Amino acid sequence: MNLGRSSSVLLAVPCAALLVACGDDEGAGSSATYTTTSTSTSTSSTTDATATDTDATTSTGGSASDSATTSTSGETTAVADPLVVECGAPPMGAEGADYTHVPSASGGVPGYMWAATGLPDGLSINEFSGAITGQPTLAGDYEIELTVTDKEGTMAMTTCPLVTVGGKLSVDLEGVGPCIKDKGSLLDYIQGGDGSEIVCSTPGGTGNGKLPAGITVDPGACTIQGSIAETRYGTWVWIVRAAQSGVEIYVPYCATQDQQGPDSYKIIGTHSGGDQLTPAVATFDPDQPVKFDGDGEPHFEITTTCGNACFYGYYYAVSPSPFGGGACKDDADGCYGLCPLVPDPNEPDGDKQISCTLLPEMGLPKEGFSHELWSKGDVPADDFKDRPWVLQWSIDYCISTDGGACTNKANILANGKDSNLEFAVIMQPAP
Repeated sequence: MNLGRSSSVLLAVPCAALLVACGDDEGAGSSATYTTTSTSTSTSSTTDATATDTDATTSTGGSASDSATTSTSGETTAVADPLVVECGAPPMGAEGADYTHVPSASGGVPGYMWAATGLPDGLSINEFSGAITGQPTLAGDYEIELTVTDKEGTMAMTTCPLVTVGGKLSVDLEGVGPCIKDKGSLLDYIQGGDGSEIVCSTPGGTGNGKLPAGITVDPGACTIQGSIAETRYGTWVWIVRAAQSGVEIYVPYCATQDQQGPDSYKIIGTHSGGDQLTPAVATFDPDQPVKFDGDGEPHFEITTTCGNACFYGYYYAVSPSPFGGGACKDDADGCYGLCPLVPDPNEPDGDKQISCTLLPEMGLPKEGFSHELWSKGDVPADDFKDRPWVLQWSIDYCISTDGGACTNKANILANGKDSNLEFAVIMQPAP
């Protein structure tokens, strides 16, 4: 066989024929070379060959692999897979809601750079990771095109499935009117949002009313659980907060204890929204000091057997809220009251509180008294400008023929025959 000069010859040479010692292969990869000569008895010519201690492989025929090629020196060179970019299934978004979607790329030479066109306002793409994040600012349907460039400058593009951005998560407060009770859920009144899970909680604290004993709210169904375990008469109102993708909405819930003590006074309340067991609802301007004064609405009448000489007293407490702060703290009437508030230009704030009215207004014997509700406050803080909040009143009454029986908190509680009322005012931002 005639071997050309460009061919490599593998010679099997006995160890004794070499001028070096044979051993194991631990030294493989050294730089020494060994030259041997062999005489063939065949018709082939004699060829000098130089061998190294690096393993080599020869093959005859066949085809090259798609992912690698073999050079004449025996080295293997990888061939990259084609660059591919996949958008996947982008989720729905919503105005003001946190949004995240991470597309993928493969093949090419890693070290990808990402770009996108058609993104909704408020979203951006991370040029290194490809993550699309942000908070969309405008509802609509968007066609997004992605471009990936690998380390060698190769580019790949894809168009994502249509991305829908819904309106901002909100609730139909008029439909709630005035509060959710029994087995209702704010989920029945939701508008907008991105369709993901909504989680409900009862935050408590300023502006969030009072959660009555025995009641909880299911975080997933957003429904009232349990039964009210309060002994006081009236309706408790508290705020439930619903959260979805970083957006929070606030909705009033309520529960009523409609049984009075056996000797309690008769309590009748009237206002455009209902009776003494129905919360009152009012609106506020988020950029002005807050004030609730219905000029006789709501109106309450507290009656019992009294006589020609009739004395009354009351004690109240209110839950924390945007009411109770600002200039009213320095006013003689304070920030809250039960008796009527009338205009008075001589007062710093332009009004003053007068006495409640005995009932009946004319004639004898007297049966009790009537009262109203009013409250004032400073401009609401940013956290309350665009959400409903609650002022919960807890009132104890005392009526007596004895002038000293209803003169302070201790006497009112001791002599009022367990006559009390829980009543709430729900404040909503003006449309």
